[in-house]
Amino acid sequence: MRPRDFDWLLLVSVLLLSAVGLALIYSSTSGGDGSVLVRRQILWVGMGLSALLVAQLIPFKTYDVLAYFAYTAGILALVFVLLAPGEGGPHRWISSGPFRFQPSEIAKLLVVFALARYLAGKKKPGGFRSVLVPFAIVAVPMILVARQPDLGTAMVFGAILFPLLYWAGMEPIYVALLVTPLISMLCATALVSWIVFVLVIMAILYFGPLRAGEAAFVLLLNFAIGIVTPFLWGRLEPYQKNRILSYVNPEKDPLGSGYQILQSKVAIGSGGGLGKGFLEGTQKGLEFLPARHTDFIFSVAGEEFGFVGVLVILGLFLMVIWRGVRIAQDAKDKFASLTAMGITSVLTFHVFVNIGMTIGLLPITGLPLPLLSYGGSSCLMFMVAVGILLAIGRSRRAG
Repeated sequence: MRPRDFDWLLLVSVLLLSAVGLALIYSSTSGGDGSVLVRRQILWVGMGLSALLVAQLIPFKTYDVLAYFAYTAGILALVFVLLAPGEGGPHRWISSGPFRFQPSEIAKLLVVFALARYLAGKKKPGGFRSVLVPFAIVAVPMILVARQPDLGTAMVFGAILFPLLYWAGMEPIYVALLVTPLISMLCATALVSWIVFVLVIMAILYFGPLRAGEAAFVLLLNFAIGIVTPFLWGRLEPYQKNRILSYVNPEKDPLGSGYQILQSKVAIGSGGGLGKGFLEGTQKGLEFLPARHTDFIFSVAGEEFGFVGVLVILGLFLMVIWRGVRIAQDAKDKFASLTAMGITSVLTFHVFVNIGMTIGLLPITGLPLPLLSYGGSSCLMFMVAVGILLAIGRSRRAG
């Protein structure tokens, strides 16, 4: 491997984010069992970097050949997690001694492989019939993960589907209409907003390019989603309802369901331009901020590093995302291009949702911030994903 074939901008950005993550985890867990957590995360980062190096050395054609087999193995692992005996609570991990691994994390990558393999072998997706198999590829792990229950991670699989359909050549109007059931679900929380949404959809379908049968299908699907949404609300777990309600109005229950969002806003806002300084954050130091080393680690960064530090972190993430898109654009074959775009979509969705929830723009979902949040499974998955991006970029440069 020649040094000039390596995407150094991508690798250095990932290394810097990992270093910042370790520093923030150290700061947010100082005292108590914090040193144990930091040592564990250092171990996971080391294992992740080793996995990154291995992943980028594997001939990329291997991922193409094994895509469906790996996807099947991932589905079986998710089924095993649901059937495994436990002591109550969510079933999300496979435990082996002191280590626990979350199969849903690696399943994100396996879905990217399977979806890229299928779309690469087909013509440009056109009507809605052409997306039935891609929907099935995504729906199976999504349902299994939602049953754990882990609604935040289940949403990631949907975030893989739509960008890949667009990248495979589907017309933007079709991709947009595929998202309308989600919008219908959100609007169905209020009758007036849902009626307005349905009228807008009817106008778009009337003047749009869809055939009569396709337009009727979209309309009926949105009607069905709007009607069943109240029943789905009744099936949500209490903590899931509280997260949604606290997003809409966190001040309504400032000491309960709205506590995390309010404390996160206070932490970020108190950092000002330059922050309070490393290890000097009061919100995390006085333990006002829950989940500060996992889901809300961005809040710790905002408090201690301030606006300038947050801009640096966002700049590093944007560099990784930009390199991922460029690798997808320059890839030598369709499967490689779709895989690179799928990986970039997963990373982008995690960053967007995690930061959005810490500043109160999105509901709390439990998605970690890539390479910064504490967690072995997430760290390992993103490191392997970066290794695969490097492999695609290397094959393009070597060619």
